[in-house]
Amino acid sequence: MNISGLIDMISKIFILDGYTDEPAGLGVPPYINVYPRLVAGIVWLVDPNIYVYYSTIDQARGDMNAFIKTALSSDLIVFITGTEVPGKYIGGKPITLEELLRITALLRGKDKILIGPAARYGFGHGGGSLAVQRAKLKNYFTEIVYGDPEVYMYQLLKYGWEKAEPWRLREDYDLANKAFIHGAKIIEQHPNHGWNLIVEIETYRGCPRWISGGCSFCIEPRYGRPIMREPRDVVAEVEALYRFGARHIRIGRQPDILAYMSRKIGEEEYPEPNPEALRQLFYGIRNNAPGLRVIQIDNVNPGTIIHNREKAIEALKTIIKYHTPGDVAALGIETFDPRVVRANNLKVYPDEAVEVVRIINKYGSIRGWNGLPHLLPGINLLYGLPGETRETYRLNYEYLKRILEEGLIVRRINIRKVVVLENTPLWLKKRTVENLLRRHHRIYEKYRILIMKNIDRRMIEKITPRGTLLRYLYTEKKLRGRFTAARFPGSYPILVKLKGTHPIGRIVDARVESIAAKSVTGIIA
Repeated sequence: MNISGLIDMISKIFILDGYTDEPAGLGVPPYINVYPRLVAGIVWLVDPNIYVYYSTIDQARGDMNAFIKTALSSDLIVFITGTEVPGKYIGGKPITLEELLRITALLRGKDKILIGPAARYGFGHGGGSLAVQRAKLKNYFTEIVYGDPEVYMYQLLKYGWEKAEPWRLREDYDLANKAFIHGAKIIEQHPNHGWNLIVEIETYRGCPRWISGGCSFCIEPRYGRPIMREPRDVVAEVEALYRFGARHIRIGRQPDILAYMSRKIGEEEYPEPNPEALRQLFYGIRNNAPGLRVIQIDNVNPGTIIHNREKAIEALKTIIKYHTPGDVAALGIETFDPRVVRANNLKVYPDEAVEVVRIINKYGSIRGWNGLPHLLPGINLLYGLPGETRETYRLNYEYLKRILEEGLIVRRINIRKVVVLENTPLWLKKRTVENLLRRHHRIYEKYRILIMKNIDRRMIEKITPRGTLLRYLYTEKKLRGRFTAARFPGSYPILVKLKGTHPIGRIVDARVESIAAKSVTGIIA
């Protein structure tokens, strides 16, 4: 196919967002991840006259006949999916494997492309499972793109199918930066646009720990040496998004925000933070998008703090100066069992993890304008990893009790079973993982409930004591028993169950009346 032939034949491209959730990056509503913006951005960079239609899987479920009709009228259909990190979601339900295969069958005869984490690491479908290998999906798609989507889409549109390389990874951000700018307006088609939409912002790709192989289960180190986006490029993207109505962003698409623009990337496993680069980034965002209501972060590597205490504290202070209160530094602690740490090349040992929680509490626990502490740690616990025994469960519980009894606060404790992904070191030990999860199923449920009852509830009591006034909550959905769910549009927000039935999509303030393990009940103030 010649250069002009492909572009001349395409007038409409359909993007179906089946949602993504990966160690660095969330794309389940109210979040929108980078993939739709990269795809749309490249299309409009090459030819601004091509119409790009965007739909979420939830919208498709709402009217499948209309969705199929619109997709069939398109020249190319791009599927985005990959929930490689298991989670529970209020705002949307990721596409299932059964749905994906059924929809592709209904669109038989159309050119279809699969991008996202599922295309690179297999289709994950819940904690404690093996990902479906991408080779098993190849017959359902014209192409499975396991490289970077903007690179492939550019080659496809410019040079045709035969010359487009689905394996090609970006070597720098030159093309992606252009795509991010051109693709910013796709957010106007997202169903959450205009109310609680949160745009996930990428600052770099890859994990600094790639030099040691990184954690056994994680996909990020598999990209190799991290490549960074300059602060001015990230700021320019946020400014473009702001012009198209974005009011809530999360600088969450990186494995460790404290390692951003470190001068020691590629030389050290835990590179020294660069507080000045973080200042340029956050100040630039605030200055160029002054009406943003939310700027928050996601991942923080606890090892970076342990190995670079002074610079890490300076970096945390910088974030706290410019961000929005209610923020969460999600710590990939994974376990408090030293044997599991060693067996899986994890980041910190138990006492080091507790020290990181202390440090973040010391500087982040002061309350902000919305009634929430500025910055609190979040703890991820992951089960099914090699080295795990029944003692692992007791150790995790005892260390969480120690944190609580010391008076420290953790915003959320994320307990999950590992998903074994293709192309990770854990894939070679998948039978070991399956055996562990099967053997420890009952003890997993026992300790999950113990933590929820004895730890989670008391942590929420510390974060939102009765009588706390919580500001800037969006009503999201009606619940059973004449309650309405409301949340702050940010990282790991606390679910507020408002008494009564209230219109959806409204901004409200609420006062906390009672507390449960995973939520609070409140009344509109």
